[in-house]
Order: sequence, then structure tokens, then C-alpha cells
Amino acid sequence: MRNFCLYCCLAIVITVYGCQSSPNTSSSQPTPETPTTSQQTMTNNMEAPQGVIDAVFNEITQNNDISADKLEIQQTEPNTWPDGCLGLAKADEFCTQALVEGWRVTLSDGQTTWVYRTDQTGANLRMES
Repeated sequence: MRNFCLYCCLAIVITVYGCQSSPNTSSSQPTPETPTTSQQTMTNNMEAPQGVIDAVFNEITQNNDISADKLEIQQTEPNTWPDGCLGLAKADEFCTQALVEGWRVTLSDGQTTWVYRTDQTGANLRMES
């Protein structure tokens, strides 16, 4: 009976993982606040979804005195973070203890470099210190 339950759990995991949809990477017309592909220097030929890029650009422009057109993407890379705090928990902060698929995004304005960790959609993002 124990082996049967193990096989059932394995089948469920495979089914759920196989049914996940890939992130929407369809491109829309870029706006002045949206980086274009020509601005991006990618490594590993991995490009973060536009929603992730937009979230990081918005975070930087809202918290710094800089225009989005001054920012350039240096690198994006997929990553699996160890918890819901994207591996950047603050003191006394509780984080979900589950792996989080996401992105590490590096941007620069030529003087300052910012490195952010995000989930797959950019809804959860944190700046590395």
C-alpha cells in the first residue's frame, strides 16, 4: 500500500509539473518606460518575461531619481530561490518554505548597478544588497 501511495504522489507531481504553462513571452509594443530587446545584453540566451522586466524598471525608477530610458539590462538569468523571501529574508521575517522559480535581473545606468531577485511574474521582487 505504501508503494502505491508513493507512485500516486509521483504521478501527481509529474502531471502538475507537465501541465504548467510557460510564462507569456509575447512582446507588446515598447513604450518609453519599457526596455527594448536591443537594450538588453543577455547571458545564457535566457530572457525574462516582460512583466518581470517592467516590475524591476518600475521599482528602480520609483525609488531612485532616474528615468527608465537611462537604464540598461546587463543580465537576466532564471533561478530557483530557496524560499518565498527569494533567499533575502530580513531579520525576524518569516518566509514560505517552498522553492520559488524566478529571475535574477541586473540593470545599470552606467554609474550604479542594481541586482534584483523576482518570482516568475515580478509580483515578488527584492533588491540584493
